[in-house]
Order: sequence, then structure tokens, then C-alpha cells
Amino acid sequence: MTSVSFFYIALLYFINSASTFSLPLKKPVPSFFNNWICIGIKDKIDFSNPYKINIGELPLVLWKSTDNKIASAINICKHMGSKLDNGVITENGCLKCQYHGLENSYEDRFGEVVEHEGKIFWAYKPVQKKPFSVPFFGNPEYEKTFLEITMDASLTDSAFNTMDLRHPEYVHNKVFGFGNIIPPSNIKEYKYPSGDRVGLAFDYCSNPVMRTMNDNVRVTKNYHMFVFPTFSWSKVTFNKKNLIIGVNLLPLENKKTRWYITICHNYYKSGLGKEFMKFIASIILGQDFVQMKNQHKEDELKKAMLFDYKFKDEEVIFWLRDMFKDYKFPDIEQCVEIYNDSKNEKR
Repeated sequence: MTSVSFFYIALLYFINSASTFSLPLKKPVPSFFNNWICIGIKDKIDFSNPYKINIGELPLVLWKSTDNKIASAINICKHMGSKLDNGVITENGCLKCQYHGLENSYEDRFGEVVEHEGKIFWAYKPVQKKPFSVPFFGNPEYEKTFLEITMDASLTDSAFNTMDLRHPEYVHNKVFGFGNIIPPSNIKEYKYPSGDRVGLAFDYCSNPVMRTMNDNVRVTKNYHMFVFPTFSWSKVTFNKKNLIIGVNLLPLENKKTRWYITICHNYYKSGLGKEFMKFIASIILGQDFVQMKNQHKEDELKKAMLFDYKFKDEEVIFWLRDMFKDYKFPDIEQCVEIYNDSKNEKR
């Protein structure tokens, strides 16, 4: 047999057997970590010391390196496993482990960190150029205030709550709340072509307490949007005034999520008015806290029962549920996957 004939026989064998064999594919990085995730309010963080925060079960430590750059690392020393947040920041901007002195530089960073609209965001391999913005945030006519609260609720329960049309009648129908027994009207639901966001518009009848803030306007225009996987904002409009509430969600545990709140409004310009708005927002968040604590943990039974009953005008919630269908709480398995991916990138 000639060498040419042998070559063709081998080629035919390869083609016929190709369907039974394939090259190993690189496992995709968990996509959740590639989104900008808010991990803190800038003015509440002292970056002259290491700052630790968890995204799910991913432990991170951040510190200010040279040129005011913020570096991040997994909060585990790659030498012998010490927690890096107990280390010290050196004069050359490195984070030195307190166990054996191994230094972590900005070039050794794990993921990317940005400051945006008064908040700090982290992403492993960001798919967006920058985090999503709160409407009117950069407008000098608008006051800005920040709050944070840790809810005993999953990320998905928190997301559903931000787009839920019906709970204010029951959860927020308090002395200092915006709920009303009069149902919302002129409801419109929006499913955007991008596939990563949903919207909800409606008119809402202000209760007596809220009318004192609304120039005695009885009906307000409202719009809510959720951008997958962790950002929501809502707007209340009357006359020429707007109140915008931005909510950035940070999953900490399977049933624990931190809400970073941005309040942006042109209601009041005085310091007293600004504090009053913050006071009202804190009370309303407290009402949400009570309900979120009452939510059942995420398990297979809850998953099987969820939305077996549907109210009218809840299509937007079902769209949101579809967006979360592949979401999985960022557990240690996903953390190992992105760490191994980072090692492969450096080879």
C-alpha cells in the first residue's frame, strides 16, 4: 500500500468517526459574575484599610493601590490560605499578607472595580462598559441620598418585590407609607428587545400622607424598570417633580440580600427636606424588611409552587421570572470555576 493510499484510508476513518469524538470544550465562566455588581457606597468605605465583602460565597477584599486605583483579590492568600483583609497596605500600593508577607499588587488583581454614581461596583470580566445609571443622578437640580439595608430574602424575591404592583396596598398601607386601597390604573407592561430588562407603568392614587409631599396631587405617574440581574429603578412623577429610587442588589446568602438604595429627587432643596425624604424611605424599607423576612427560603418545594396562582396584570413578573430561569445563587462551585478561569488566563 502506498503512503498516499494509507493517508486517504486514515482520512476516511477520521471523518467516519468524527461524530463519536470531540475536543474538550472550555467550561464557560458563570455569567452572573460578569455583570457589574454593587458592593458598597463609596462614602461609607475607608479604602486606606482593606475592605472585605462577599458576593454570594465569593470572598473579596479591596484596597486602594497607587494612583488611587482600587484593586480587588479573592480574600484568601494564594500561599497558605490566610485572610487578606487582615493584611496591610504597603507604600507601593500592595496588599501584604500578615502571615508570610506575600504582596498582592494591582497587576495581580482579580476582577475589575469602578466607582459609579457614588457607589463601588465589581465584575470579573465585565460585559457592560459601565454600571447602569440612575435617571437624573447627574442633574444638579436633584438631591441625592444613599441608604443600605440587608434583607432576609433571596435575590429573586428581592427582584420580584421591586416590580410587584400589588403589595403596596398591604405592605405599605401604613401611617408613613405610600400604599392605598385604591388599585393602580392605566397599567402598561413592557418587555424590551434587549432581553435583559422589563418595565411597568401605572397611575397611582396617593394616600393622605403622600399627598402632603406631592403638592396635594392625588394621582401620580409611575414607572418601574428591572435590569437583569441586580438593578432596579422606579420613578414617581407629578407636576414637574420626580422621585427616583435606584436599587442595586447584592446577594450575600441564599436568603440574604443587601439593597443599596439611591434616592434622587427635586422635591426639596433644604437639608431638612432631604433628611425627611431619607426618613420616609427608611420607614418604607423597614416595611419591606418585615415582608422579605416572611418569605420562604429558596428550595425545590417553593420553586414548584411559585406563581401557581397569578393575579391580573402580573405578566411583567412572569417575564422577570423567565429572565432568572438559569440564575443560580453564586455558590462556592461557581467561585472555583472563575478562579480556575483566571489561572488559565495567566498561563
